[in-house]
Parts: sequence; structure tokens; C-alpha cells
Amino acid sequence: MAWDIASKPNRLFRRSRWQLTAWYTGVMAVVLGLSGLGVYEAIAHAHRVTADRELKSVAETVHDAVEETLTTNGQLETVSQTLLPNLCVAGEDCLVPFEPSQGHPGHQDGTLYHGSYYIRVLEPDGTLMATAGFYPEGLPVASIESSWQTLRDSEGNQYRQITLPLSALDDQTPLGSLLVGRSFSDFAAYLATIRWIIALSLPVTMGLIAAASWWLAGLALEPVQVSYRKIQQFTADAAHELRTPLTAVQATAESVMRLPNISDPEARETLQVITRQNQRLTTLVSDLLLLSRLDTQSPAPMAACCLQDVLSDIEEELAALAIASDIHLILDQPAQPPITVMGNEAHLYRLVLNVVSNALQHTPADGKVMMQLRQTDRQAVITVQDTGIGIDPKDQAHIFDRFYRVNKDRSRQSGGAGLGLAIAKAIAQAHGGDIQVQSQPGKGSTFTITLPTSS
Repeated sequence: MAWDIASKPNRLFRRSRWQLTAWYTGVMAVVLGLSGLGVYEAIAHAHRVTADRELKSVAETVHDAVEETLTTNGQLETVSQTLLPNLCVAGEDCLVPFEPSQGHPGHQDGTLYHGSYYIRVLEPDGTLMATAGFYPEGLPVASIESSWQTLRDSEGNQYRQITLPLSALDDQTPLGSLLVGRSFSDFAAYLATIRWIIALSLPVTMGLIAAASWWLAGLALEPVQVSYRKIQQFTADAAHELRTPLTAVQATAESVMRLPNISDPEARETLQVITRQNQRLTTLVSDLLLLSRLDTQSPAPMAACCLQDVLSDIEEELAALAIASDIHLILDQPAQPPITVMGNEAHLYRLVLNVVSNALQHTPADGKVMMQLRQTDRQAVITVQDTGIGIDPKDQAHIFDRFYRVNKDRSRQSGGAGLGLAIAKAIAQAHGGDIQVQSQPGKGSTFTITLPTSS
């Protein structure tokens, strides 16, 4: 859609478009930000739960082996080397840090070593009894009172630790505590990657959303801009139509006021001019009020209306005009059964009258205008066909617009304001019907009015 920024109204629409785009983008930024935070927290929680479950499984396996060894032998050296191949008892020389060898058949295919696990066995008073697995440097000695703990070493690396009590299998005498923990460095690296993905994808996504918001704002404002332009055009046309008779009245009055004396014939002629222009103003204002009521869908008294009676009255009213214009006005309608519609009879009369009057006005002498009424499939179809000058295809899409005239010179020889067909269209739609036109230049026009019947 093209946006012209030269005029003030279009600058207003462009500013509104920017504001809507900013609001759309801002709201989506908040929504996506909260969604990204929620996804990140869900991923982190799922990994924490999985890591804790794995840590607890490893700790329980080691706990059972250590507890059984302490109960039976009282010495940790006899713990299976398959489970703890690098066990270091306090007071002995050990290889620290431990470098895991490949292919240990330990718990869960070497999970104890590949996952950077460490093990500490403490005596009941908290004295270190033995260590195994990965040996973290600078890790503070945590309290053994808490079952789960999260620790950080001197470099800020995070560790997760679980504490399980060791008791004799026979009399449940406390033998000490088992601390099993693991490094969360791989977990922290994974979360850092997730954060980078979210941080990098958010600006790209917001750019796409901003572009889509700009397009959607333009799409949303397009009907508003079209309506605004129609209102502008309607206001300009209405002002022009009102100004013409007012100017004529003012000019006539001023010309009379300049005369030192005025005769009775001159005064009568002046009053006739003023009366004609006043009648023109009255008709225009009445048409505008009718259109306003139809636009606001103000309720009008509805009753069953016989279309045969309406068309017969119109034929009778326009017969003299047709004879004066040397035009054959023909009415073709069934006598029985009566075709009735629910509606306002005065409005329906105005609907058909406007169309037939328009046909008579644009049909040359010795031409023909035919009104035909038929009922098909619960619809009343009124056809007004003439042998007039026809309508150019480029004008057919606009003839129902308000103040639109095919004759662009605005000669107004007929005295019309270009509202007749617009009123007809509005009345037809207010009654649940429609009006269409088919025409060829030089071959006449056919207006088809469809209305829902009441039976």
C-alpha cells in the first residue's frame, strides 16, 4: 500500500502506523522475553532434576558398597576396585589429581569418572576418612547436616553434592557420612549456550516481528484511510452542493438590493429563483438525513408491502413525465399472487422511483423504459431496463457512490445532486437486499433490485 506523506492526513496515518508498529513490537518483545525466560528455566530445571537423579543413583550405589565394607571389615581398602579404583585413604600417599583411565567397568559404564564425580567418606566427628573419584581443588568443606548442597570452589565453578549417613547393618551404629558430588561445569556450559542462542535469536526475531507489525499496521489502517478519504470526499461534495444554491440565493438577493426600484414582475421572478434554490437545498438536506438514518441503521416502521402496488403507483406518478419526454414506460408484473416484502413502504417506493427516474432521465426520445417484477426462490426481483445512453464500464463501479455523476462538468441541468442511486443502494441493503447494474454504452442499462420476500 502506498503511503503519501505530502499531506497532513497522510502524515497522521503514517505516525499512527509507526505507533501501532511500536506497540505491536513492544508487546511481542515482552511476550517473547517472558516465553524465552520460561523456556530457559524449564530447560535448566529439567537438567537439574536429571543431574540430581543421576547423582543420587551413583551415591546410593557407592553408599551400599562402602556401608557393607565398613560393617564387615572396618576397612575401606577392601572396597571393590572396580567401583572405586582410585580410593585414597587418609594418611596414605595417593595420586592426586586422579586421571580416569579409559574403559573402567565401573558404575553405569564409567559415569562416576566421566561425570567428574568426587567422593568423600567422613568419620562421625567429620574427620576425612577417604576420598575417591575427581578431586576438586579449593572446594570448601560443607556441613554434613544438610542432605543436598550446592557449592562453589575458589574459581567459581559450581558443584552439586549429596550427603548420605553410613550406619552398621546390624545395629545401625553410626559409622560416618558419605559425600558424593559432581561438577556442574558441563551443565553451566550448556546453559550458557542456551542463553547465547536466546540472546542472539531474540533480536533477529524482533526484527522480523517489527517488519510484520509494520505490514499488519498498514493493513489495519488501510480501511480507516479509505474511509477517511471517502469522508473527505463526501464532505467536499456536500459542501459544494450546499454552496451552489446558497450562492445563487445570495447573488439574486444582492442584485435586487442594488436596484433603486423593483417592479412586481421582477420581485416575483426573484422570489421564484429563491424558492427554487430553497427547494433544492431542502431536497439535498432531506436526502442527506435519509442517508444518515440508513447508515446508522435507525429502526424504521416495518410492515408487509405489496410490490405490485408500489410499482403501479410509480408508473402512475411518472406516466406524465414519460409522455412529455416521448418515452415508452412499460410495467410488467403478475397480477396474482401478491409479492410482498417486509419493509418501509415509503423507502421501497423511493428505492424504485430513484432508479426509474434515473432511467427516464438518461433515455432519449422514442426510447423505452421497462419495469418488471418477478419472484424467484423467496426473492422479489425488480428489473428496470432502458434503451438509454448506457454507462461506461469505468463508471459502473462508482455510480452508487454518493455525489458521483458520470457527467463530470457538474452542469446540474437536471438539478440532481448525485444521491439518487446512493439512496437506492442504501435502502436496498437496509431491507436485506441489493442492487446491481449491467450496461453497455449506447445500448442502455439494466438495474436489478433483489429483496427477500415475506412468504
